[in-house]
Amino acid sequence: MEFIYFLGRFHVVVLHVPIGIIVALVGLEWAARKEKYRSLAAASPYLWSAAAVSALVTVLLGYMHFAEGGFEGPSGTQHRLFGTVLAALTTLVALLRVSKFASSYEPLFFPASIVLLLLAAITGHFGGNLTHGSSYLAEHAPQPLRAIAGLPPRRPKVTNLAEADPFLDVVGPMLVQRCSSCHNRDKRQAGLDLTSYEALMRGGETGGTVVAGRPTQSELYYRITLPPSDDAFMPAEGKTPLTADQVRIIEWWIAAGAPRGATLAELDVPPDVEALIRAEVGLDS
Repeated sequence: MEFIYFLGRFHVVVLHVPIGIIVALVGLEWAARKEKYRSLAAASPYLWSAAAVSALVTVLLGYMHFAEGGFEGPSGTQHRLFGTVLAALTTLVALLRVSKFASSYEPLFFPASIVLLLLAAITGHFGGNLTHGSSYLAEHAPQPLRAIAGLPPRRPKVTNLAEADPFLDVVGPMLVQRCSSCHNRDKRQAGLDLTSYEALMRGGETGGTVVAGRPTQSELYYRITLPPSDDAFMPAEGKTPLTADQVRIIEWWIAAGAPRGATLAELDVPPDVEALIRAEVGLDS
């Protein structure tokens, strides 16, 4: 299975090939409808064949990648569904385009290329959810669009440190920024989702992600304080790690009982940590 997983990771590399070919197909099929560019139609069968082969290879590698595990939630299902439909439809049209009946279906090739482009966009959207989290596109959107996406109102910027919530305003945003690309609702590596307080406290496959009051017994703190060269260090795969100041904030937060729903004014915050939090939320003058 290791070799399958190895091949599967090339999915994120080759997926750009069919997308590029489909974009080229749209341009070619549109231009070939005009008398001036009619000669371009000779390249159409080759381009459709290339699109079909690259789409099939991409989907095959995608299924290998999914076999590695960690892809859960609706975005994973939709990404596979639309990607498979895209490959199947591309192959069907390509077979028609290279067949002896191609001239009978010629009016369909341009609309078919538009459909494929839309399918590629939808597939890419759900793939982006797996990579960045389902809230990535709408994170900075106006509230009406956030509501359509099923997201709650964005928390207002902290203007008074004493009123800040230690998780919602400080720790949570740090984890989303540095860790959510691998640990979100749709892509739960090791069964772990770090995009909400409830999911964080529920933990993952190893359990004990956060043990309130005990940083050294918390898997989260253990992983982010390992040497970066350690295979178990998080975030993995060369992603930008938490800063030393952010690690110190997380250590204090866990030691304080991993609170949420309180304010910093209600908690015992050491002066050094308060200064770090002030800088983290942008209040450091």
